[in-house]
Amino acid sequence: MDDLEKKAYVQHPIQELCCSTFVPNDVQSNSEYGRIKVLTGPNACGKSIYLKQVALIVFMAQIGSFVPAEEAHIGLVDRIYTRVRSLESVSVGLSTFMIDINQMSEALRNAGENSLCIVDEFGKGTDMIDGLAILCASIKHWVGQGTSCPHVLVSTHFHTMIQRHLLPRSPLIKYLTLETLENGVELVFLYQLVEGQTSFSYACHVAAQAGLPSDIVKRGIEVSELLRQCKPVQRVDTLDTDTQNKRCEAIVQQFLALDIETADIKAFLSQCVLPTFEGKL
Repeated sequence: MDDLEKKAYVQHPIQELCCSTFVPNDVQSNSEYGRIKVLTGPNACGKSIYLKQVALIVFMAQIGSFVPAEEAHIGLVDRIYTRVRSLESVSVGLSTFMIDINQMSEALRNAGENSLCIVDEFGKGTDMIDGLAILCASIKHWVGQGTSCPHVLVSTHFHTMIQRHLLPRSPLIKYLTLETLENGVELVFLYQLVEGQTSFSYACHVAAQAGLPSDIVKRGIEVSELLRQCKPVQRVDTLDTDTQNKRCEAIVQQFLALDIETADIKAFLSQCVLPTFEGKL
């Protein structure tokens, strides 16, 4: 069995050229340190970049290239399987999830102890429970291979998988996360890989940094907290709804005060009722 180790400041050879600051991270994958890494963290914290840089550096090493690391020991890798992108096409006739599951199927059926499997957020193309169940079953399958397990890196937002202990206890599994600092409403990404896990994706914080209107972000945080606490989410009537209700109440009062025998009903409808539903009053 060949170990896959890269130590001391491993970098993405392309990403580091596209940004002013790139935070390098170490990588180790062997029976002692764990051959399966489950990576959690907030949206946009660098999980996908980390997975891609591992796959890219391993590929570079296999073709005899230098790799962007201060120190590296990379054994022979016979195959690299990825579940990273879903390239849809009308000519293929497959749904997003079907493409994803085909990629996972290839890795599960063919990956050996000298293979590398990169799985980035598998299961988001279907029902959350179904996607979570298949992902957990896939990881359990790899754990069951023991020392013949391939090198596996999995990133996920299925925090329930960890919180409810859905994965088997095994020295082959290591949980990693990328450090962040929460400063009030601001989320600071440190991009430093550490052992551990996170229970939140901080999607609303990322949405605020992306420039979404504050009322949308505020409502998102409110609904998210209610769902986590298993409390009912009350509908919030918008200003337009309140205004429309007041218009309808005014029409009802006018109609009740109308003298049916002498009033011009057609004129009343055309002047009061119809413009209201067309948004003119």
